[in-house]
Amino acid sequence: MSGTSVTAVVACAVAIAACGSSSKPTTTAGSTHYDAALAFSKCMRTHGVTNFPDPSGSGGINIPSGSGINPFSPVFKASQSACAKSLPNGGPGNQHPSAQAMAAARQTSECMRTHGVTGFPDPTLKPPSSPAGYSLLEDRGGVVIAVPSTINPNSPAFMQAAKACQFS
Repeated sequence: MSGTSVTAVVACAVAIAACGSSSKPTTTAGSTHYDAALAFSKCMRTHGVTNFPDPSGSGGINIPSGSGINPFSPVFKASQSACAKSLPNGGPGNQHPSAQAMAAARQTSECMRTHGVTGFPDPTLKPPSSPAGYSLLEDRGGVVIAVPSTINPNSPAFMQAAKACQFS
C-alpha cells in the first residue's frame, strides 16, 4: 500500500462483492465484476468526476487521498446515482451482506488486533457520513470497515498484520 487511500465506500468500491478477490467472478448478466466496475468508472468520468480511477484487476476501486475526489460532494453523489445501474444490485447501499460475509469481516478485524493493530474496528453495515477521521474506508459487498486515522495503514506493523490476516 503506497500512500493512504480511501477505498471507495462509495457505490462503486464496495458495491462490488468481489472486492479483494483476485479472480473475476461473473455477474448474472454474464459480465465480470471488473467489467461492471470499469463501466462505472467510465460513467463517473462522463458525469463530471473527470479523474475517477479505473478499477484494479479484482474490480475494487481505490480513491487515493490527495486525488481531489470527494465522495461526499454533490457532483460525486449525482454521478454515483446516475452510474449505479452499472453495478451489481445497483451498488453498495442496495446490498445485503450474508451472515457469512459479516462473520468473515469480524474474523479479519480480530486477526488484525491479534497481530498488533490495536483499535482496529469491527465491521459495520453502514459507511461513516464523512471520510474525515479515517485513514481507510472499505466496503466489501455491504460490510464496511472504517479504519480511524489514528491507525496508519502504511506502517510496517499494519502491513505485516494485513498480510497475515489477508486484509487488502
